Amino acid sequence: MNETTIFTVFVAVTAVAVVIQMLILAGMYLAVRKVTERVMALESKLDEQVVPLVGTVRTFVDENMPKLKTAVDNVVEASSVIRAQADKIDATVTEITEIASTQAAHAGAVADRALRRVDSTADAVHHAVLTPVRRISALLEGVAAGIGEFAGRQRASR
Repeated sequence: MNETTIFTVFVAVTAVAVVIQMLILAGMYLAVRKVTERVMALESKLDEQVVPLVGTVRTFVDENMPKLKTAVDNVVEASSVIRAQADKIDATVTEITEIASTQAAHAGAVADRALRRVDSTADAVHHAVLTPVRRISALLEGVAAGIGEFAGRQRASR
């Protein structure tokens, strides 16, 4: 082959390569254009739907943040008050329990003293009543024996 033919083949191959490259670039351009159109459509949808929603949420948050802060502050304050009241109730219950325990011990001691006094009084009454009764009984037995003896002597003397 001569040089001209080789040169012509080389130019033809280069031309075909350039055309193929141009077709690839044209395909890439069309694909990028389609993607760009989709992104633009998505952007407009985003502008129409999401941006107003974000604005609404932001407004809602801005309007309700003070209320939420107040609610949280109220919960914290209520928790403190409840804790203080629970401490007071605990102290009161402890005090009442101690008083009740002391009173129960005192009542037990009073009951013990009263029972001892009742026992002592019962013994004293028992002793005070039975001693004279025994003495009178012994006296009556003696009188009865004396009368029995006297009556027995009178029968024997008849």
